[in-house]
Amino acid sequence: MKHTIYSLLLLMIILCASSTTTVSADTKNTASTQAIVANKTIKVNKTFKIKKTLNLTNSQIKEYAFTSSNTRVASVSEKGVVTGVKKGTTTITVTSITDNSVFATINVTVKNRYTPKKLRLMSAIIYSEAGNQSYAGKKAVGIVVMNRVRSNQFPNTIAGVIYQPGQFSPARNGALSRALALYDSGNMDKQSIKAAKAVLNGDTYVSLNSSAVNMNNYLFFSGYVKGCRLQIGAHQFK
Repeated sequence: MKHTIYSLLLLMIILCASSTTTVSADTKNTASTQAIVANKTIKVNKTFKIKKTLNLTNSQIKEYAFTSSNTRVASVSEKGVVTGVKKGTTTITVTSITDNSVFATINVTVKNRYTPKKLRLMSAIIYSEAGNQSYAGKKAVGIVVMNRVRSNQFPNTIAGVIYQPGQFSPARNGALSRALALYDSGNMDKQSIKAAKAVLNGDTYVSLNSSAVNMNNYLFFSGYVKGCRLQIGAHQFK
């Protein structure tokens, strides 16, 4: 009788061990085939590398292709560098070149690089200085302001640059105050606001005669500037 009981107990132990092993194997297989899901937030004109986000090596990253569900929000290069284009959301899909299976998806949120307060002030100074100029002329004025913010020759804030004594005449003659009121009323022209958004998001290019001109080192503009390097409408830039 005892022998029979021991035999039954031994059989039960063997069956339990076998069952446990089978479940463990199935769980491991399911996890290995599940695509990675990641989330990333960047700002307009900023970048991040998929290799770093997914902890891939240089050789591993070459095994995948990349696509963006909305290239107007964020683009992705063949090497897996994602660039924020405009505010919004998009999904980057990482696909195996070998079998076209999805290795990972990255949910990307792109944010603007400015606050409402900065947009208001930049729109107003652009309108005050170049309200009657082309879009390129408006944008060029904003680029000069941002270049000064980044330069160690001028204050390091937008307000500091605009209100610096002896620099922008609209800040002295009341034109800037009137432009701020116009902005607050909702009646400012859309091109001035569009130009302000572009330069605040880091855009340093203007389009002239079907060519893109990089103005990232221009610090001065006026009706006449000695040593002028660029003319846009009624303004000369240096």
